Amino acid sequence: MHAPASLQQKKKKKTFWLKQLHSWHWISSAISLIGLLLFAFTGITLNHAADVEGSPQTVESQQRCPRPF
Repeated sequence: MHAPASLQQKKKKKTFWLKQLHSWHWISSAISLIGLLLFAFTGITLNHAADVEGSPQTVESQQRCPRPF
């Protein structure tokens, strides 16, 4: 036997929303993973600053501001 039309519509709606939830869960997990990796990378570089080579550079410049109207 076939289910009534209203029951089939409810199943279709439920399936649609479950697929949407699954998609958004995957996307939010990927974004969170990227943020976590960036946070870990910056933590490692801050804690091991002596291991990262670099030399300070100072640049001086002079510019004129345009006159207001």
